Amino acid sequence: MSLPVILCVDDEPIIIQSLRIELRNALRGQCTIETARSGPEALEIFADIRRDGRELALLISDQNMPEMKGHEVLSSIKSISPATFTILLTGFSDLEGVKQAVNNADLHRYITKPWKKEEFIFSIREALRAFEQESLIQRQDQKIEKLTLSMINALEAANLSYDEDTSFHILRVSEYSAFLAREIGSDADFVERIRTYSKLHDIGKVGVACQLLNKPGQYTPEEFEIMKQHVWYGSQILDVEGIDEMGRNIAYCHHERWDGSGYLRGLAGLAIPLEARITAVADVFDALLSRRVYKPPMPFEKAFGIVSEGSGTHFDPAIIDVFRSSHDSLFAIRERVNAMEDQSGQGKPAEAPR
Repeated sequence: MSLPVILCVDDEPIIIQSLRIELRNALRGQCTIETARSGPEALEIFADIRRDGRELALLISDQNMPEMKGHEVLSSIKSISPATFTILLTGFSDLEGVKQAVNNADLHRYITKPWKKEEFIFSIREALRAFEQESLIQRQDQKIEKLTLSMINALEAANLSYDEDTSFHILRVSEYSAFLAREIGSDADFVERIRTYSKLHDIGKVGVACQLLNKPGQYTPEEFEIMKQHVWYGSQILDVEGIDEMGRNIAYCHHERWDGSGYLRGLAGLAIPLEARITAVADVFDALLSRRVYKPPMPFEKAFGIVSEGSGTHFDPAIIDVFRSSHDSLFAIRERVNAMEDQSGQGKPAEAPR
């Protein structure tokens, strides 16, 4: 992996030379130092850095330059490289430039000229360390995402092995969950996480005997007690350091009920994690609509009504309020996923609402 890059921009040669010497002496072996005499030159160098596959860790720019002001350079590069930390050098009291840099370039620090060497180097080291920590977290997140996707693929393969009719169930649950999360006002990060981790809601079924998963007709009380354990198996599979707690919460709690009559923990109301409350609605809705070895698919309107009537007993009333107002959007999601299923040669077309 190549060293991170620090890019310094200033139209005064003596300042550029001073920055180069101070940074090389203080950060020897930790990064590569690049310099530019203007905003346009800085953009060209930045393009070269990206083309070479290197990472721009820190951008240091003077404010008062011809052609492009410092805050313009910072905001231009920051818009392309959000992970880059930005520092603005000011030779006079330019509050407007600082304000622009804060608003448009997520300014990390501003430093006045002439700077004190010790304070300047401390700020640079702090920014470089923060960049390296965030890069490490990002790399770890990417590894976790790959692991999660591998588990999702394993679950999908397991679904196919015991029941073709449920092969797209987890995808529909994922899409419904993400939609409902967005509609109740969750932030974009939560929406994408639940889109991923709701796919693992039934991963614990790999611990349940295939004879039960394929059994036609209703379970006996003893069989149902065995089946219920899939949520515990799922929680154990996902109880791994580095895996988002959301995954475990969904696997363990998506059969809890708002009134406390669910399983396995008997949680009620807001004690049930939000992600599990959302996934519960999506899971039951799609299960009603799906063909199983023990039942035919239910008409859309009937399934929609049953889930709507579960407000305050089975489901969180706030989520059901959004569900009730999203009839057409939910049907469109089902149509879209079912079209994918039809193209794959599995399943049957969605039934039109009536």
